[in-house]
Amino acid sequence: MKKIIIGFFMLVLSLQLKAGSDEQVIKSDIKEVTVFQQGAQIYRVGSILLNEGVNEILFVDLPQNIDQRSIQVSGIGNFSILSVNQQINYLKIQTESKEVKSLVDSLKMLENKKSEVEIAIEICQQEESALLANKVIGGTQNGVNIESLKIAMNYFQSKLTEIKNKELKHTRDLEIIKEKITRIQNQLNNLRSKKKEPTSEILITVNAAAKVNAKMNLSYVIFEAGWYPEYDIRAVSIKDPVNLIYKAKVFQSSSEEWKNVKLTISTGNPQISGEKPMIYPWYLNFYEAYSNKKIMIRGTSNVKPAPVSESAELDDALMKDTEASYIPFTQTTNQTNVEFKIDVPYTIPSDGKANMVQINEYKLNADFNYYSAPKLNTDAFLLAKITGWAEYSLLPGQANIFFEGTFVGNSTINPNITQDTLDLSLGRDQSIVVTRTKIKDFESKRVLGVNKKDTYGWEISIRNNKNSIVSIVIDDQFPISSNKDIEVEQIENSNAQYNSTTGKLTWEMNLNPLETKKVHVKYSIKYPKDKIVQIN
Repeated sequence: MKKIIIGFFMLVLSLQLKAGSDEQVIKSDIKEVTVFQQGAQIYRVGSILLNEGVNEILFVDLPQNIDQRSIQVSGIGNFSILSVNQQINYLKIQTESKEVKSLVDSLKMLENKKSEVEIAIEICQQEESALLANKVIGGTQNGVNIESLKIAMNYFQSKLTEIKNKELKHTRDLEIIKEKITRIQNQLNNLRSKKKEPTSEILITVNAAAKVNAKMNLSYVIFEAGWYPEYDIRAVSIKDPVNLIYKAKVFQSSSEEWKNVKLTISTGNPQISGEKPMIYPWYLNFYEAYSNKKIMIRGTSNVKPAPVSESAELDDALMKDTEASYIPFTQTTNQTNVEFKIDVPYTIPSDGKANMVQINEYKLNADFNYYSAPKLNTDAFLLAKITGWAEYSLLPGQANIFFEGTFVGNSTINPNITQDTLDLSLGRDQSIVVTRTKIKDFESKRVLGVNKKDTYGWEISIRNNKNSIVSIVIDDQFPISSNKDIEVEQIENSNAQYNSTTGKLTWEMNLNPLETKKVHVKYSIKYPKDKIVQIN
């Protein structure tokens, strides 16, 4: 009886081993990647020879954190896909990154170089010892003449100097090598200290009608990736359109390298739900506030879950059944998605660093003018009012500004505005000189009974030192009283556009080459003499 039981267990074990050996590992490569604002969809392709009947195909060395709902499998050949399952291989950790391997190779080379330099230093020391051991000139009975002594001393000094210089050079080289080894070792320790995650595997069961050479396609979504926009804005002159270069900074740390893959940059985000919000009943009821014995009405929270119907329970059951086998990934988002297919293959390493990918380049019509608020800053800023930008699906991001071939600074693009015009600052132009000076002859401080009256005047001068006509907007302001005891009298504003709500004064003017224009701001403030008014 015991022999029968042992034989039975041996049979079961052999069947298990046989079943495990039937799994065929397919070698696959990443061919395409669609990068979302947060996350990426990976497309792998591989080929394998299928035997007639049921075959189990195993995709190995995949990232652990695959979104299981996103897995899609398809193929070309005379076979049917029976099931798709993801599993974690805890016995096989992720392989060391390309960066780690490169650092290890560099460390080995430096260690070899260090040994060579240490040997060279030791040889120098031995040469020095041999030279010092044989420095006696002549015998014990006979002396040495002066000429022979001079020759010997010159040789001794020259040779010892040569040895010491070589030893000094090798010592310096050794210190540099040790410093490099320390830096590389620290970087390696930092990289290797990160927890190595187990790998993921996808097991696919197929049924082939006959022996066939099959091509398998696998796609899945990972979230350790994404991109953010960056722009280059280049304006050659104020007479030409603006060039806008749309770039994506792509990053990923999924543990697998994207090598020479076709990239698609998508403005979508698969983590944002596309389901519409639901308004539930808002019930009112009474409750007694025992602290003050008053009856109050309050609204119940509108996040109360809706009653679960039988059809909803049935839908949940169907969903569970579907998840057990195969669910294709469906991208859902609450905004319009735009995809940019990049023609040139890219390599994106799994190091989390941003890699610049150029999406497109556009020529945009723009109206140029200058702006200055001399009360705050006397510089004149060149502004570009760009039209027609909405059709390019821009996202909020940083912009590098270039004007007349020179980098002038950074700005931001925020397309989430309602205006048809996108305003960009192209930096300061020192050719437009703006000054704001006090009119001292006009200023006065007087006491009128119980009140004081202070009068102020400013002259704003704008000069165009360019050889072309320019348009400029100048902003200043009148103070606004927030107290009935403070009275502001507007004396002069040189025909400025006046906003009574904000007190802002605006002048729009054109300046010919080398032309200067002046405007004035004059006002008085009356207030009780026993009070202090802070006037900037």
